[in-house]
Amino acid sequence: MESNGALDIPYAIPAIAVDFAEVEAPPSLGWWRGIEIVPNVFARECFLDEVAHAQGQDPLALRLQLLGSRGIVKFGREEADIRRLKKVLEVAAAKAGWGRKRLAGRGLGLACHAYDGRTYAAAVAEVSVAKGQLRVHKLTCAVDCGLVVNPAGLEAQVEGGLAFGLSALFSQITWEKGRTVQTGFHDFPVLRLADMPAIETHVVPSTEAPSGMGEPPVPLAIPAVLNAVFAATGRRIRQVPLGPDSFK
Repeated sequence: MESNGALDIPYAIPAIAVDFAEVEAPPSLGWWRGIEIVPNVFARECFLDEVAHAQGQDPLALRLQLLGSRGIVKFGREEADIRRLKKVLEVAAAKAGWGRKRLAGRGLGLACHAYDGRTYAAAVAEVSVAKGQLRVHKLTCAVDCGLVVNPAGLEAQVEGGLAFGLSALFSQITWEKGRTVQTGFHDFPVLRLADMPAIETHVVPSTEAPSGMGEPPVPLAIPAVLNAVFAATGRRIRQVPLGPDSFK
């Protein structure tokens, strides 16, 4: 499971090697929404943007090129329909106005992935950075989770998952003399209501069997936002959590 988001790469890259090493953690650990797929998709989708920039390509165009016209492919330990992933990426980009002229100081960034080869999701973030402060104005998300049974519940899961991912941009646990420094939400920052961006959710109609939506939106938030930060400022951020000096 530790390689989810790294082993299951949807892009047609001919030579890929993925490995990991387990490290025993001294403290007890609890569950985290998305688990290892969150940092793995962050690394993958931000690196792909760097490749696009180095080649002088549009990040959306490079992703579409690497997804290609393939159908069902081997996807890590599962299978995935690349056509469905490509569709949500195209829908999210179109609905967010990708390629259109933006307001001065704002940038768009995107990310996509197929969760366990069953749920397909893509997000576009619109951000600005002013006086060292990051503001996420909007997240546009497109999803395909098969037949939708509860549309309101799906939308709530998308919004909650993206909010969880945005919180992970800033939160961390630190240790001192064998104890955690943070003791509550007063010194463990999570997304506040005033910082919640507008979220637009678009569902791609499907007759496939229903699949989950609890975790798939989570890993999109960090890479979409950080890719948008580069588009707005020209600055790459390769490490989270973000701190007060991240934009100085």
